[in-house]
Amino acid sequence: MSKKSAVAQYKYSALRYSQRDNNAGAPAFLIFHASADDITNWADVDRLSPDNHTGAQRPLQLLKVRKVGKYFKDPKNTIPTSIVIALDEAAVKFTGAKDPSGVGEQGTLTISQNGQEKPGLIIDGQHRAFGAAQYSGDIHLNVVAFLGEKNKSDAERAFQFVVINNTASRVKKDHIKALNLSYDKQKLNKRLIESAGLALAMNDQKYDDLQAINGVEPFKGLLKIPTNANGFIAPNAIEGAMAETRDRSSLLAIEDLELEVFLAIWAKIRNEYSSLWSEFKNPGDSRLLIKVSIFALTIFVLETMHAKLLSEDSAPTDFTDQGEIEAVVKRTTDRIPEAFWTADWKLKELDTAVGRQQLVDALKVIVSNSRNGKSWYDNVPLIDPTLLKGQKYEAAAPKPKAAKKVKKAKAVKAAAKKH
Repeated sequence: MSKKSAVAQYKYSALRYSQRDNNAGAPAFLIFHASADDITNWADVDRLSPDNHTGAQRPLQLLKVRKVGKYFKDPKNTIPTSIVIALDEAAVKFTGAKDPSGVGEQGTLTISQNGQEKPGLIIDGQHRAFGAAQYSGDIHLNVVAFLGEKNKSDAERAFQFVVINNTASRVKKDHIKALNLSYDKQKLNKRLIESAGLALAMNDQKYDDLQAINGVEPFKGLLKIPTNANGFIAPNAIEGAMAETRDRSSLLAIEDLELEVFLAIWAKIRNEYSSLWSEFKNPGDSRLLIKVSIFALTIFVLETMHAKLLSEDSAPTDFTDQGEIEAVVKRTTDRIPEAFWTADWKLKELDTAVGRQQLVDALKVIVSNSRNGKSWYDNVPLIDPTLLKGQKYEAAAPKPKAAKKVKKAKAVKAAAKKH
């Protein structure tokens, strides 16, 4: 890349060709590879938003960006699919000669960027581009660009976006099993789970979720499965919590990112309750990671996230942004003291549908008490305040407002007697 004054130039070896007759108005294509840093430097993302109804992309989802970055941590992993970009033909210079096919040309592509104005617009692949750049800007990605006059090719850009994003379909399990390829299914499945958070679909979704969750923080090696000698978290606790997350995916607009959202929630919970991240064995130990707690706390956080969305009149919170998830979790954990998780709970049989709901309801009361300046254990059925270690239990005093009302009522009654 060379810079002259405010103009930056990027040069690549490229293939230029027309897939259809140019006389019909079909755009010409440029096929090349460029570093993730280059792409994000000269290509923008015109995202759909409340203030931009003509954008050609969905909002950037930071969890997807991080997922791509994680994918590249395995040096064997590559992305063969192309980033699709609309390029302003006024900013493009191509010099070359006919290739052996006689249809296209091989040569040198020069993209010029004038100041901060970017000549490229990413139509498909924004998460791949920004995710690769986040991991290492030197990683090269395949690019397919189509040319058009800036501000005059909006219809073509919109058309390509809709076609690309509405014709892809998820590969079915039976199709994968039918592949006539020679590979170790278990090794491939393990690599997919560790690198991409997805599976070969040789097993059911619950099993694949458990494999993925057990292989990463914050639950790495903690699930009670045959491969974990010291695991203590019940697998069905994770299964239940993940099922609740998936059930709410459309409400929270986190489709296809349920696993990442669940892990982000619990990573923040671990950070906030680090002293409670241990196995429950005896009274007084942390109950945070027992089955009913994982299930109930996940539900409570998800419901809090949904309530936040319902309370917003402007642009809704983007819960594919890890920072937004962490903010909700922190507000929740700040209002639920550690003492609750180490207290002696009065109700013992909580691992039932009724018991789980009782725990969710208890969390709601605790948070409400915190917001209203009451003792956290006030009216919490699970807790006997007299048994709380290191806590002085005092009955809730009458509210000042209520006392004033009583005093005023007595004064009115006395005045009435005088008359």
